[in-house]
Amino acid sequence: MKKILLIMVLLLSSSGVYAACENVKCVEPYDLSSSTSQFFSTLTGQKFLSEKIGERIIKKTVKKNIISGDIKTDVKSFSAKDLKAGRFKSVEISGKNVNVQGVHISSFDAKTLCDFNYITENSNGDVVVKEDMPLSVSVVMTEDDINNTMNSTDYKRFIDNINNVGGNFNILNIESTSVKIKDNKMHYVMKYSIPFVRKTKEIKLSSDLRVENGQIKLANTTLDNNTFSIDMDKFSKILNYINPLDFSAKIVENKDAKLNIENININENKINISGKITVLKDKE
Repeated sequence: MKKILLIMVLLLSSSGVYAACENVKCVEPYDLSSSTSQFFSTLTGQKFLSEKIGERIIKKTVKKNIISGDIKTDVKSFSAKDLKAGRFKSVEISGKNVNVQGVHISSFDAKTLCDFNYITENSNGDVVVKEDMPLSVSVVMTEDDINNTMNSTDYKRFIDNINNVGGNFNILNIESTSVKIKDNKMHYVMKYSIPFVRKTKEIKLSSDLRVENGQIKLANTTLDNNTFSIDMDKFSKILNYINPLDFSAKIVENKDAKLNIENININENKINISGKITVLKDKE
């Protein structure tokens, strides 16, 4: 279940495979137990019990794969027999104050979009996704979430790698980065140094957020401090490259899924992200 649940946890949580979002495609249910069997499973309470057991298992599995956070799960099944076989109506996982591999999220919700989902195990105990499983994903991030993410080991390593490349070409060295969200805009502060110049410089910019080809981009970037001039087109490219929101989406990269971020906005100084992610069926 780890492959599936990690994808469902994030958005962005998420996959590094970006693609144009297609309409959700669901298959007709198959291999289900008979309607009589489903009826008695409901009547005897076995269906309800199996759903609760499934919810506990999923919650426990998710918690094993995150650093911290409050997780809730909801499972809807056809019958106890079908759920045991990996056939179910829906799964919803939500979380608050979640830390996944250094990416901090105030809240998220991931929910399957089809009324029939099918996951089994092979003889080796590996998870087999029998049919593509599309999910809706929504995420809320705050200023503190982004700054905590930027202080994570992986993001600092990411910046160090950029600085190592930059050092070879005698260009700017990024000393620190931070973010403020004010007046429903993202304000980015970057301290940097330039070879042969002793004093560390600071640049403050403000940006809107937009979705471009399924990725989060900074848009309409302007200088907040006008003590010097800079080529904003070139600097915007640098800024987008180290964009902590795009970094958050890519950090849980997984070749077994397609993520398409559809909407992003800042409301009450909180970043709201939504989209769809499809866990791809395994090849036979």
